[in-house]
Amino acid sequence: MTREQAKSLNVAAAAILQAVDVAGSLGAPGGVLYMGLMSSGYSFNEYETVIGALRTGGLLLKSGDCYTLTDKGREMNAKITAAIRAATERAAA
Repeated sequence: MTREQAKSLNVAAAAILQAVDVAGSLGAPGGVLYMGLMSSGYSFNEYETVIGALRTGGLLLKSGDCYTLTDKGREMNAKITAAIRAATERAAA
């Protein structure tokens, strides 16, 4: 895997965490998450790789077809959100 591919998968992971967070306690359906990534050019294989890594890393839980964040996932998402906010503020300055 190239550095650019790894960076791209990290972006996909961040997008999934953010989407699952927005879905709340009911969770985000896997099909909806996949469609979001697919519209950005990601393959099903890449989607499964990212979801698998997030689950293995203890950031996501799956119940039926829906994903929710673990405490660790919420912490990671908060860090991602803070980093995005800081980058946006720097760009606007």
